[in-house]
Amino acid sequence: MQSLINKAIEAHGGMKRWNEVREISVIAVPDGVALHLRGQAAFAKTPTRVTVQTRSEKATFDPFLAPRQIGVFEPFRTAVKRSDGVVLEELDNPRGSFKPDTPWSGAQLAYFAGYAMWTYLTLPFSLLTDGVRCEEAGSLSEDHQTWRAVKVTFPESYVTHSTEQVLYFDDNGLIRRHDYSVDIAANGTAAHYLYDHREYGGIVFATRRRIYPRGPDQRPNMAVVVMAVDLSDFELSGVALR
Repeated sequence: MQSLINKAIEAHGGMKRWNEVREISVIAVPDGVALHLRGQAAFAKTPTRVTVQTRSEKATFDPFLAPRQIGVFEPFRTAVKRSDGVVLEELDNPRGSFKPDTPWSGAQLAYFAGYAMWTYLTLPFSLLTDGVRCEEAGSLSEDHQTWRAVKVTFPESYVTHSTEQVLYFDDNGLIRRHDYSVDIAANGTAAHYLYDHREYGGIVFATRRRIYPRGPDQRPNMAVVVMAVDLSDFELSGVALR
């Protein structure tokens, strides 16, 4: 199994290059029915620059929900600020604040979007983080290919969708699908597909992501796009890349 993780890391750029990267910044255009259901349609289809730190779980969104507003995610505190630093809304220990079938506040959206983007942009390299456990979990036939599955168990200290998740790797070692449940959204199950992998500054990222509801048979309902995000204009450690 470790050989598969090593292959995936090399396919995405290798540890040598990853260890040189301290920050990833990218233009994201989010969309999906989940944003509308949670009362955050203003976040949909609006480009925002997402910046994540690679050595700690932190992300910012600029703009966020309105011009001259910034969203800030850290594991135990999120905030919505004006560009001059004035705090408009903040939330301590945000994970416990989510209730089923209720709209999200701006600070709650910053929490969800922040940990999600941090997770997506740091995989598969974050699989080598202390406390993260991986085990091979069979395979899946999709797109006329066989994708190898890895079950990932994250430690409690790691803020992400759910403790247990499954990654699917193609023959080249690229992540093609990512399954999880969303703890803060009534444990809704998701099949997250990754498309259009491209290299930026030596690191390979999926630039188009589509997330669908996942049934008990593991099959996605592709008639419903729960979340989507298109990514472009990557910057790594402050170096602009096209």
